This record gives sequence, structure tokens and C-alpha cells, in this order.
Amino acid sequence: MSIKRILAPLPGSVTHAGEIDIALAAAKALSAHVEALFIIQPPPTTYSTTTRGRMGMGDGGYWAREAVAMQANHFTEERIRFAEEQGRIAREAREKFAHACAARDIPIVATSDEHRPLPSASWSEAEGLYLDITVRRAAAFDMIVAASAAVTESLKDIAEQSLLQTRRPVLLAPSRMENNLGNTTMMIAWDESPECWHAVSAAIPFLQLAKSVQVISVDRDARRRSASQAEILAYLRCHSIGATARVIAPHLRSVGDTLLAAAEEEDVGLLVMGAYSHSRLREMLLGGATRHILKNAIARPVLLAH
Repeated sequence: MSIKRILAPLPGSVTHAGEIDIALAAAKALSAHVEALFIIQPPPTTYSTTTRGRMGMGDGGYWAREAVAMQANHFTEERIRFAEEQGRIAREAREKFAHACAARDIPIVATSDEHRPLPSASWSEAEGLYLDITVRRAAAFDMIVAASAAVTESLKDIAEQSLLQTRRPVLLAPSRMENNLGNTTMMIAWDESPECWHAVSAAIPFLQLAKSVQVISVDRDARRRSASQAEILAYLRCHSIGATARVIAPHLRSVGDTLLAAAEEEDVGLLVMGAYSHSRLREMLLGGATRHILKNAIARPVLLAH
């Protein structure tokens, strides 16, 4: 699988430097295009679940035009102030995105540009429920960038629904980007589930850039993992990826804690794992590695697939 289109949904109510950093780092490493989709909730009196507007980088943006339209139609001062405030937030976010693109030498192009160079980036704006808009648009991209619940619950919801509804891989952004997703140690959390195979397949473009790749299984009985670990090592070799494998016991930690601790000890630059290999209801009721990672993976990027 190649990764050439990356969607970075940016809810207007939160800061999102981490998602922008990792989306641009991925675009640079993989020679891909990033679309930053800035989404602002509609005012309560105009509640809508549909996209109200999508503008390119070069024009004034949705909310700037909305404020003008409201004034022309004699809307209340309160709603005019709301639109103007959203316009200010969108404008500041757009400027920060442009600055981040310039810092990585990634050109900003129009979303309609069919002959754009790679890597590249574009900016769009929409009004509506960010979860609905993101999930609707996710299918048109190879990968979604989101953040763990430790950063914001809303972006964790986007990650979950992108995984479960569109089956697109999700790249969780750390609180601060420490590397450029290349020439670093990468770790596969291996449990031989179909979801884990999906994650490995999705991660191949990243794994081919790694300095080293480790296949880690969490199990009290190492013999149960030997055959499947040999299978994944053979699969990776066919993609010109050399890797080593080992089994670690969870001891008193949960599987999620064990994986994060191993990633910390090895200074892993990217953790790859399957998501919701058990039923989602079981994970919600009893806890599970996926939800633990979504809630706690703030130190390093994590690539999840279902």
C-alpha cells in the first residue's frame, strides 16, 4: 500500500500543532499530499451536520465570508460576533499551518490542483460536526492523522470512527514531534490478528524508511508466538525490510502499558499496531490495548489499523 493522500482534520475548538507536525512529517517522508481540514462547529441556532463551505488557501475562508453575508442579511449582533470570532480563529490557524509548511519546505497548493508537486499541502475549511465531516471524507484518503485522548477527546473520537467506519489507518500524533519518521527505530506490536496484519501492510511505506524494525509480542508463553513471528518476519523480508522479533511478558502491567514501556526503552520513533482485534464493546467494558494506547500515546507516533 502506498500513502499519497493524508487527511488532517483540525477541530476549530482546540490547538493542533501536533497533528500538523506529524502530518507534514509524513508527507515529507513519503512524498505525499496533506489536506488540512479546519472544522468549526456551527452556532446552536443553525445546527447542521452538513458541510457548509470548503475554501482554498488563497481566499478569505468560510467564516470571513459568512460574517459579511450575515451583515448583509441583518443578522443579530450576537451571531455576527460569533462569525467574526470564528473567522479570526480560522485565519490564525491557517497562518500557523502556512508557517509550518514553509518550515518544512512544503508548497501549499489549491485542493483542485491536479498537477501539484509532491510533497505538497492544501488548506480547506468547513462548518459542521467534525466527526461527521471527517468520517465522510476519510474514505478519499490513504491515512488520517488524529491525536490521543490525552490531547483531546474529540480527536480520539475521530481516530476511533475513522478506524471502525472507513477502515483507513490512523496516525496518532504525539504531543511533540521528535523525529521525521525516517531513519529511526520502529516497533510492531504483534498479536497475529487480522487487524495487526492490516496495520503492518499500511505501515510498509514507513517501515521501509526505518533504521531498524522490532516485532514485539506481549505474552507469558513465548512458544505460542514463534510460528506467527516467523511468518511476519518473512513477510517483511519480501518488502526488503529486515526485522528482529522477541516476546515480552506483561508482568504486572497491562498489554498497553507493556507496549508503551517497551517503546520508551527502545526510543521507538513509530509504533505500529492493530486496533480493536477484540470486539469494541469488550474493549470498552473491560479495557484493552487499543483504548489504552488511544488514551496514553502522547510520547511517540502510533499507526493504528483495523
